[in-house]
Amino acid sequence: MRISQADALAIVASDSFQEQIVGPMIEAFVRRLSRPGEDGKTYRSFILDWLYFERPMLDRFIGEQFNVQFEGPALAIDGTDYPLGGFIERQIEWVRLDPVDAFELRTRLRKAVDAEVTDWIDGRPMKFLPAIVEKPFPDRAAADAEAARIIRDFQGSTGKPEGGRR
Repeated sequence: MRISQADALAIVASDSFQEQIVGPMIEAFVRRLSRPGEDGKTYRSFILDWLYFERPMLDRFIGEQFNVQFEGPALAIDGTDYPLGGFIERQIEWVRLDPVDAFELRTRLRKAVDAEVTDWIDGRPMKFLPAIVEKPFPDRAAADAEAARIIRDFQGSTGKPEGGRR
């Protein structure tokens, strides 16, 4: 069964949907932001830019020299989403992007990400999981400890953070 966009919007705007779905999501979000320690600090750092920009962020690409952010909400025209603008930040300087420049740069960066990930995956055994909401770690503490061990082994084997491993 397919519902119309108007019906979908009506469902999302309903008090019932807001109470049963959105309310618990917001509560979970606030709990994560309020966590003590490194988890909470990381969650709060990730959304820090939200405090500085008037528009919500659609995408962010962080490089070694540049941080590029694209603003939304996107304007959909003929099936294509156009950001309302964006920023390129370098150290403590920045430049604003108009919607056309933002669209063009976002398209190029997304293609570059796809190309780099495809190249990086080449030959590595990867197991993609279903794109459904699930907890990826049955034991988060054990998963974090294993990740830390892998990083330490990598650092020790190469002697430098940018060392290669394949």
